[in-house]
Amino acid sequence: MTEETVLEARRSLVRLNASDIPLNASLEWPIVAADGALLFDAGDAIQDAAARDFMFRHFEPHRVVREPAPNVPRNEADEERPPTFEDIGLSIGARVGLRGTGGTGSAMYASRVIGFSAPRRNGERSLFVTQPLMAGFDPLELAIGEQVDLVALTGRGVFRFACTVDATCREPFNYVVLSAPGAIRKLRTRKFARMPTRLAAHFSADGKEGAVRQLGRVSDISPYGMSLTVAQPSARVGDRLNLSFQFSTDGVDVRIDTIAIVRHVGTPDSADHSAAYGLEFESLEPSQRIALKSFMAEQS
Repeated sequence: MTEETVLEARRSLVRLNASDIPLNASLEWPIVAADGALLFDAGDAIQDAAARDFMFRHFEPHRVVREPAPNVPRNEADEERPPTFEDIGLSIGARVGLRGTGGTGSAMYASRVIGFSAPRRNGERSLFVTQPLMAGFDPLELAIGEQVDLVALTGRGVFRFACTVDATCREPFNYVVLSAPGAIRKLRTRKFARMPTRLAAHFSADGKEGAVRQLGRVSDISPYGMSLTVAQPSARVGDRLNLSFQFSTDGVDVRIDTIAIVRHVGTPDSADHSAAYGLEFESLEPSQRIALKSFMAEQS
């Protein structure tokens, strides 16, 4: 079962007791938190009682049942006046995240604003952006008439909006002409200090063959790092961890797999010996950082 499937079935959960979960044996079903976040997948093994106790202290473990959750219509509350293009405050050189609809799924690519058309009579202006890129993937090829979703971070806040691809150009370099932004929505803004949260994360020692993948709890997070509470701390300052975690922003599930550097190791808890790592993301793709800032803005 994939994490996406788990999230779709988050309302169909059965709460687990410690006695329901075997140790050092392959799980027959996924274990998820109360919000549907995957803690252990089917086939994973919980190594020992300490790892199991850690999971119960920091999360509420559940088992996913097969029946999908019913679709509950979104409650559209009365909203303030929708923002306009001028409210966004986009400028040339601004970074935007762009997600296409032509089979790219939830992947968000990075792009930059390179220009605007002259205002039309109704004040609308087309948007010129560089061809969207994402590390490790081919440039995103867009088709004329395709609708794309964008996230923009400006001095005025975090904005989401939709555009239609009006043209794709190859000279003097690859760029895209987008229609005037529509369906503009401003997310709540905050200063991006570390934000308290409770996310599940999985980690293992980087560069060590056979390193065991473990569960941790994200206690706070920023676009540049996080505090990760772990059951049995063994890493030292300067060590690197393979880190993966998932969150949802504006209805889109975002998964981040990255390397994190241990910058601090907290004092172990006297009761259960757990401790918090202060982690710095070694590298995040621009699109991932945009999505993370969007998540933080929504949660503020």
